[in-house]
Amino acid sequence: MFHKFDNVFVVLHNVHSVSKVVDTAQVVYGMGFPTFIVSKPEGAAAQSGVPDANKLALKMNGRFIVLPDLSDAIELLGVARPLMLVSPMLTKNRVNLHDLSRQVTNGERVMITLSGSTSSFSRREMDLGECVSIDSQIDIGPAATASVLLHAIKSAQQ
Repeated sequence: MFHKFDNVFVVLHNVHSVSKVVDTAQVVYGMGFPTFIVSKPEGAAAQSGVPDANKLALKMNGRFIVLPDLSDAIELLGVARPLMLVSPMLTKNRVNLHDLSRQVTNGERVMITLSGSTSSFSRREMDLGECVSIDSQIDIGPAATASVLLHAIKSAQQ
């Protein structure tokens, strides 16, 4: 079921909310992308969200990975420059959907990193990748942002 997008990795980083974990997992697997990663889950997200997302991954034959930090995900996935999706209030740089789709088509490893925190990424974390946002008026949250990006990738592949 999930062979087409094996090179696309969606990472939700620094999340405390159960619903953000579960909602983002539903989007990732529901859109046909096989791998969802949570890095640095905290509190309720770690206690309830992670097990719920794992259960969903098992039902959908997806892969679910939990890692202690964002740098671990970058290292283990072998991605040189991950996309760091931030609020449109924090950057004027918008994600280039054409380039992103081309990278996926060419088989390049693509890491789409979403912040699970309302305060976005730390400066150190932002320096790990390319900070971009989708073209929206405000931050619409990780699940909605994932939905927009994954739909664009999927549509370009058809």
